Amino acid sequence: MTHDRVLLTGASGFIAKHILKRLLEEGYAVRGTVRSPAKAEEVRKAMAQARVSTDRLEIVGADLATDAGWSEIARDCRHAIHCASPFPSLQPKDKFALVPIARDGTLRVLEAARAAGIQRVVMTSSVVSVYVGHARRTDRVFTEADWSDVEGEGAYPYAVSKTLAEKAAWEFAGETGLELTAVNPAFVLGPTIDGTTGTSLDVLRTMMRGRMPAVPDAAFGVVDVRDVAEAHLRAMTVREAAGRRFLLSGGTRSLVEMGSAIARELPEVKRRVPWVTLPDWPVKAAGALSRQVAPIVPELGKRKTFDCRPAREVLGLQLKDADEAIAAAARSLREKGLA
Repeated sequence: MTHDRVLLTGASGFIAKHILKRLLEEGYAVRGTVRSPAKAEEVRKAMAQARVSTDRLEIVGADLATDAGWSEIARDCRHAIHCASPFPSLQPKDKFALVPIARDGTLRVLEAARAAGIQRVVMTSSVVSVYVGHARRTDRVFTEADWSDVEGEGAYPYAVSKTLAEKAAWEFAGETGLELTAVNPAFVLGPTIDGTTGTSLDVLRTMMRGRMPAVPDAAFGVVDVRDVAEAHLRAMTVREAAGRRFLLSGGTRSLVEMGSAIARELPEVKRRVPWVTLPDWPVKAAGALSRQVAPIVPELGKRKTFDCRPAREVLGLQLKDADEAIAAAARSLREKGLA
């Protein structure tokens, strides 16, 4: 068992809690950052529910918007996983509005890591830093070499922030020699440890509550959060992972297909999940008026495919099928009384 210390930013998030669980299970000491004392207590309770010892867990308050404290927070850590990033369900009007906190916060963490002599930083990015803004590119497989076009059609604030934050991280690593790896998951589903849902699980929750009887003709890559967590651990330690981006998807599913997968797993909610696909025209009309709907419009009728071979060949991951991730998410939401 190792007792190397890992810095984990944004430790109270849906993905981060699964990463924290795996780090503690593997014997790492973890210094997790949160924004408030209430979040610290939430993290400890989540690990208790996961039946994981917190003897090697230290939780500290930190703010990505300021420089204060980061040098001390990074001290004595061998690795860092930067998981914190804003992901609002309602996108701001200005597509660059989320960039300052996402990009500048990332650079604060990387500078602190460099100054502390941290061996490697793993950054939680997203496939939205890979494919967004390429509305007409529908017949190709997206790879780690692809980048979203922040000026392209359909580029929305969250995708813009993730793209520019990740690009800034790679530029910093190139200039300083800091060892960096990025994990770029698709739509993250799977079980919640403690009832924390986040934006992705909230979509399934809405379906299961019968509040989404008809859905747009949109499809997304789906990956299980447990695979995402495992990818971070391996990206942190596998020598060949340095300097790579790892796209993660267990398959692409439309919103209607997600509803069908939920119904197969939980027949009692069959009448609530969506079975009807909306025509494109009302979605486009709604997108012109709603910042929440607008990001879906460029995705209508398109199925994206991602090259996940590096995750298999370099990290040794066997990604769970998308339907398995959806089913696990639905079961978890039901067991937690959330849907």
